[in-house]
Amino acid sequence: MKKSLILGVCGVFLIIILLFGMITTIETGERGVITRMGKLHGIMDEGLNFKLPFIDSVKKMSIREQNFPLSLEVSSKDMQTIKVDVSLVYAVNPGEIGTIYQRFGTEYQTILVSPTLAETVNSMVAEYPIESFVERRQEISARIKAVFVEKTTGNGLVVKDLLITNHDFSDEYNHAVEAKKIAEQGVLTARYNKERVALEAEAQKTKHTSLSPMVLQEMAINKWDGKLPAYWGGNTLPMLNLNK
Repeated sequence: MKKSLILGVCGVFLIIILLFGMITTIETGERGVITRMGKLHGIMDEGLNFKLPFIDSVKKMSIREQNFPLSLEVSSKDMQTIKVDVSLVYAVNPGEIGTIYQRFGTEYQTILVSPTLAETVNSMVAEYPIESFVERRQEISARIKAVFVEKTTGNGLVVKDLLITNHDFSDEYNHAVEAKKIAEQGVLTARYNKERVALEAEAQKTKHTSLSPMVLQEMAINKWDGKLPAYWGGNTLPMLNLNK
């Protein structure tokens, strides 16, 4: 009697364990990859699902939109170092979950996304000189996205967007740019001063050459102190000074 009771209790526990082992829940925004005896067997949708206990294994994979940031140092066309921060927005295609799992497992970001994105950023930035990087950053982002999509086609990724979120030039380059700006400003200042002096000299010259005899006579009258000269002419006889 006691032995039968123990066996009965053990049987109930075994059934409960088996039942719990048969049930698995897939959350919203996920898919479950079923492997049976090490081989891909099927894909589970969201909700309550059943599997064979001890035989089936389930790996959950997200199909939500994901943001994958990447920071790296790259070289421009003229061999200048640029630190670039990029942001890749993508999702896993639910219909290709099995393909991704077979090729990359659950580590597809490490195996596929990260190295492919780094290689693409390096190759695209290397086509532009550093001076054009800022003004053409949007164009570079678009090209990186297009090439990344081309390289990952058929691997189950849906690329939503790719942006260069930040960039930073090396200290050496920043110092060189600052020195160049200071030198250019000095040249402009010297040129301005030279042109200003030339214009002032030209203005004075124009002022002197434009004075007519009548204007000169009027200026002489205005400066006269009211005293008559004591002598007239160059070789004439001296005349009496009327002011004495």
